[in-house]
Amino acid sequence: MKGGVMASRNQISNRGSKELCLRLLYAETEDEVVEILTKARLWNNASLWQDYGGTDMNRSIVGNQQSEPVAALVEKLVNSLDALLTAECLVRGMDPRRSDAPQTMQEAVKVFFGVPEGRIPNLTAGQRTELGRHIQLVSTGSKGSPNFVIVDQGEGQHPDDFPQTFLSLLRKNKTGIPFVQGKFNMGGTGVLQFAGRQSFQLIISRRRSDICNILKDKKEELWGFTLVRRLDPVVERPHSTYVYLAPGGMIPSFSADSIPGCPGPYPEAYGQELVAGTVVKLWNYKVPGRLKSNLMLDMRRALEKHLPEPCLPIRLYERRPGYRAHSYETTLSGLSCVIEDSPSDIESGLDTGTPLTVSEVGKVQMRVTVLKEESIHGTNPKYPRGGVFFVVNGQLHSECDKGFIERRTKLDYIAGTTLVIVDCTGLKERIREDLFLGSRDRMRACDERDLLYSAIADYMKDHPGLRDLNARRRLKRMAAALSEEETAKIFQQIVRTDPSLADLFGKGRKIEVPRGPEPEKEPYIGKTFPTYFRLAREPSGGLVKRCPRDRRTRVVFETDASNDYFSRAKDPGRIEVEGSPNLASVHLWDGRASLTFELPKGCSPGDVLNVEVSTMDISRIDPLTSSFKIQVEPDAGPTPPRPPTPPSGAAFTGMPNITEVRMAEWAQWGFDERSALAIRSSGDEDGEGLDIAVNMDNIYLRNERGRRRKADPELINYWFKYGLCLLALGMLYDQRRDGEVSEEVKADVESDTGRFEGVEMACRGLAVTLIPVISQLSKGKLSEEC
Repeated sequence: MKGGVMASRNQISNRGSKELCLRLLYAETEDEVVEILTKARLWNNASLWQDYGGTDMNRSIVGNQQSEPVAALVEKLVNSLDALLTAECLVRGMDPRRSDAPQTMQEAVKVFFGVPEGRIPNLTAGQRTELGRHIQLVSTGSKGSPNFVIVDQGEGQHPDDFPQTFLSLLRKNKTGIPFVQGKFNMGGTGVLQFAGRQSFQLIISRRRSDICNILKDKKEELWGFTLVRRLDPVVERPHSTYVYLAPGGMIPSFSADSIPGCPGPYPEAYGQELVAGTVVKLWNYKVPGRLKSNLMLDMRRALEKHLPEPCLPIRLYERRPGYRAHSYETTLSGLSCVIEDSPSDIESGLDTGTPLTVSEVGKVQMRVTVLKEESIHGTNPKYPRGGVFFVVNGQLHSECDKGFIERRTKLDYIAGTTLVIVDCTGLKERIREDLFLGSRDRMRACDERDLLYSAIADYMKDHPGLRDLNARRRLKRMAAALSEEETAKIFQQIVRTDPSLADLFGKGRKIEVPRGPEPEKEPYIGKTFPTYFRLAREPSGGLVKRCPRDRRTRVVFETDASNDYFSRAKDPGRIEVEGSPNLASVHLWDGRASLTFELPKGCSPGDVLNVEVSTMDISRIDPLTSSFKIQVEPDAGPTPPRPPTPPSGAAFTGMPNITEVRMAEWAQWGFDERSALAIRSSGDEDGEGLDIAVNMDNIYLRNERGRRRKADPELINYWFKYGLCLLALGMLYDQRRDGEVSEEVKADVESDTGRFEGVEMACRGLAVTLIPVISQLSKGKLSEEC
């Protein structure tokens, strides 16, 4: 709906306008909001409401934003971060669009707030808390129906400017400002889809006086406010539309030095005064049940994942009555800070990373952190359970869960504790546009994505520290069962008697019984600032690497740098390469750095490239340098084909390793009382070996042992253990034989679970009836004794 007759600013008196604004702010249910507007004769009068964005077709934009509520809420926080950075730029008399303004968000934070390197992990906890008060996220309402209030001390807006700023769509408000995140002028509408039944969004704002003075803005410093709502489809308009309150076409306003818009002591949600800035309130926000708990718990962790490294910290306040907690407020600093602040949670040396150059994509910064298994257990874990997180300007733009790591790297035993943060901020704008949807919560299926995925997986597969830890964890978990040769004998005896069972394993090797866990090695203690970074075993005449034109080459360096030298937030090292080749990646692990180089396009066989590698950090005046040559050789041609596919009917190259898991070990495998088994890749070179862990304290197995007291419990255990394993192998066999889902197709699903998840879930159901079915159908010793 458009229009309404233009009216004077004082259509609602100053006193009445302020009273209405505060009553809306203090309302804690949607019904209260409707009642307030109805009594003020504003609810049912269509002429008092304007179309959001100036169009009644705004549903097509609002409905195509973030697909889940936390990502949508984060967009509002990002808008507040943008407003704060813009305000600090304006009060310094700088035009945000001019070249003398900061050109990146990181640079803006460094210049405006004095944050070292422009990264908040470099601040102390106290500094983060103080800085976080500029932007506040407050939870109000009730435990089962939370409301969210976002308060920022950013630039604020004059009431006359609301339609061109807060209430606009697809305008160029932030275009040309390089240090802000928002570009499309639509992401902030994503919350409307999750804001209760009515899609209510209250916006209150006042322009900061220091900005008005700098810009010599003569407008009266008024507070403006409006309410956004959703209108249901009707016959003449067969789709929802979003409108905002504007009696007479004007944003309601009032004059006041401040409003009580900031949280006071628990449970006061509005006990402190706000002089200028913006307040946004959302009612009955639709988050999953677990995220409705105390804001300090699951919701905080979800926000930390969606803002792995916000440019500035954000203060969180729980103000819903009825909670009894140690704390009702905390500072949101992002997942990177959680990792930085908890070094004891990290496996020794495995907070590492690399600048990663991907052909036809560009350069990203990759951080790989492997957590100790005990750090992810418990009812309120601090960390996501593994995954790859793609970040731009500190905001999550896409993610893959631990299934990506399992499928692409076969590092099954560390996948659930490995966090990979891929910072894509440095990519060219066009590449970022091709990769990420405008909603900034999903990645597009395209060639650039596939290249990026492959580069990440290759780096992880080649990392010696990741491979070593994966092998150690596997041996540790399986040590109790793998010392028993009897497992192999039993399985071989079973399959020998029936060709249909033997066919599962083809003509591969016999079951492998690995050795027990190796003793823990001495942890490597590197230096924060290395004293050397040089070629390893450099020949007396200098190193000359021969490399086919269509291949990459790897050069090994030795150093005393710590493993996180290139990836840490505080005072990281930098590596630069002079000469023609591109540095594709760096594997820095326990004193050895493997640098992978990619030859430039256009080079010819016989060319000799002079390469100089320089490593620098804040502790040095001169860099550490090393030089070598790369001699370009003719193309090596296509990669030799893999070994032939096993003969028809064969699914595996050998029998699986089976281990029994008891209740005390459930956490290691992610089991609960109803879990049946877990399947993992054994990490062997051909990727075909399997480990199967069977839950011998499964609730249904325990019930059967208790109910069938005349039966030998070991016989029941035997049927359960090997019956489930053979059923699982049969399902895996069928998948491989029929090509149910190829690896390439699986890789296209960003949040696909592990390769074996479907079989594991099926066995969870089979565990319920396995023993009763065997008992009834076998007509043998077990049924007779039961």
